[in-house]
Amino acid sequence: MLNLAFFSHSNISPSETFIYDLVEGLSLCTDVSVNYVSGKREVLHTNLKINKYTTGYSDKYQVTALRLHKLGQIKGAKGDEWQMRFIQRVALRQLKNTMLPNFDVAYVEYATSGVLVMDYLQLQQIPFVVHVHGYDITTCLNDKAYVKELKRLFALAQGFIAASHYMKRRLILLGCDENKIKVIRLGVSSKGIVPLNWDTRKLQNPSIVYLGRFTEKKHPMALLYAFRIVKNKIPNATLTMIGGGPLEKEVKQLITQLSLEESVALKGVLSREFSFPILNKHWIYAQHSVTSVNGDTEGFAISLAEAALHELPVVSTYHNGIPENVIDGKTGLLVKEYDYEAMAEKIILLIENPDIAEKMGKAGRNHILQLCEPKKRIKEIKELLYQVANNNLIK
Repeated sequence: MLNLAFFSHSNISPSETFIYDLVEGLSLCTDVSVNYVSGKREVLHTNLKINKYTTGYSDKYQVTALRLHKLGQIKGAKGDEWQMRFIQRVALRQLKNTMLPNFDVAYVEYATSGVLVMDYLQLQQIPFVVHVHGYDITTCLNDKAYVKELKRLFALAQGFIAASHYMKRRLILLGCDENKIKVIRLGVSSKGIVPLNWDTRKLQNPSIVYLGRFTEKKHPMALLYAFRIVKNKIPNATLTMIGGGPLEKEVKQLITQLSLEESVALKGVLSREFSFPILNKHWIYAQHSVTSVNGDTEGFAISLAEAALHELPVVSTYHNGIPENVIDGKTGLLVKEYDYEAMAEKIILLIENPDIAEKMGKAGRNHILQLCEPKKRIKEIKELLYQVANNNLIK
């Protein structure tokens, strides 16, 4: 029996389905005892059969340190280092005070959590693996104190997991030993997904759908500008946007500015239970992912894979791991970042050639079924954790 500590900054957020699915998958393994160690102090509500520990090693204390920084009590680069040390000391104290049991191995979601828990894990002599996702090795690099601690994390952790070869290359270029990195795709379940028959799709007006947060790196504005071009060429085309976020106000304003009120439907934030039936009714999935001004990038982009499971061809960008998710010319079409005019051209091409759209949609489903099989992900991560627990080298 492997006694596993699963460290995460959150209490299993609904938006982070990849965390919930992994915890659930590992908890169903008869040879793994899952102990979920949350960075928050609020009670963890879940029906999963796991041991739960709420520690407060993250969240509140980061806010406290940031507030001190803004008040001018700490300034400049030295202030940033002081802030980092403050957060780490508090995290270590919180983890010690929680009186956690002994663990064979630890799995840590995000390098940002890794730099907070690594001192505790080293103190307790618990080998650990860190899964990086996106902002933790992009946006966060603007913090020089964090970069310094990231180097230490590279040395202390026994292994790193990346969801794409793109992310693996980024880790290597940041200084991580490539022998410590293993590419394991995110699991995307096809359970309950029955793609709408394409003969039925073709009877409906051509339609595009987007599912995700309204953030700079997903750039919903670029999608709207692309759709205006599509609309001018194909007047009965429609766009459905499922989600919300910091750019929601700007999205609504742009829809009005571009006179698209009659053709764009905003559905708000919906769970998979309610969003998938909507997703399934459309012809094309489109998402214009870009590298944001602060360096933030998309991770593996699960929504694209979920769309593919519904047999939707995907139109997106050459960005991060998306070219590994979407095979250009076979399961979808990719354009350069910020080139919304090219995105419009690709969407129009698929609308005017529904047989090509159907062929790509079916190929996309087959691709994701093989690439992102959830049981394969669970198996590979479990094997890696056993390997690390037994002090074997990662291969």
